[in-house]
Amino acid sequence: MSTARIRRGIVAGIDGSDGALEAAAWAASAARRFEEPLRLVHVLPKHPNSADGHPEGDEFLDAAERTVLDGQRDLDVERSTHPGPPAHALVELSKTARMLVLGPAATSEMKSVVAGSDVVRVSNRAECPVVVWRGIQGHEVSETRPVVVGVDGSELSDLAVAHAFEFAAFFGAPLVAVHTWSEHSTLGAWYSEERRFTDWSDLVQHEEAWLAESLAGWREKYPDVEVTRCLERGGPMKVLLEYSFGAQLIAVGSHGRNPFTASIVGSTSQSLIHHARCPVLICRKG
Repeated sequence: MSTARIRRGIVAGIDGSDGALEAAAWAASAARRFEEPLRLVHVLPKHPNSADGHPEGDEFLDAAERTVLDGQRDLDVERSTHPGPPAHALVELSKTARMLVLGPAATSEMKSVVAGSDVVRVSNRAECPVVVWRGIQGHEVSETRPVVVGVDGSELSDLAVAHAFEFAAFFGAPLVAVHTWSEHSTLGAWYSEERRFTDWSDLVQHEEAWLAESLAGWREKYPDVEVTRCLERGGPMKVLLEYSFGAQLIAVGSHGRNPFTASIVGSTSQSLIHHARCPVLICRKG
């Protein structure tokens, strides 16, 4: 008898903002492709008195439902209101959802580090993939712009690769797998002061072979997905931000660092949440 948790529905957080409505529209487009119900969720800032009702939340959900259906009836839409705080409620919902979709972070990257951000908190703690909306290129799922995934060999990167292939297959889109390298990020055997100014072609060949091998199993599982392997010299944060300009979705793993630590060591996923030019898929092990 299987004890695997059944995950159902794409949950879109609704807070009344334009960004949340745009994110919900993207979530609806994805839900149609995945043939999943769309769950529109409004989280109250504090525990409500049920006798008072939630007129503002109902208005937000009404607007979101009109936006995602747009006069059509080809989508199963569910709606609900939950007591806050928002980050806690959304993390709880992530335990049974297939995916969470959130509007853009309402704070700057620096303010998120210092004061915290619900979007960052949820992305770092959710037990299902989280898509953070970055409304630069429209909310429709595209069959031409690629899904981009950052590959670094970690367990969470492998999870991001799995979800990126799944998205590309459902969207009918090509996939671009990006692996970055620099002298200081490679294995110690490859780096020494003597090699600092030498030809790095051997290392590049080694990294290219590793990238091809790491994707081989997924290419067999998803033979219809067109895959491009890209090996780039530089830091992952800068490289992936550049790739986001031409992507419809960019997928990365999140190690769930606390905001203060992220400000010191750098967090690629947090930087993408604030600066990417397309929606960002954050993957964590649930």
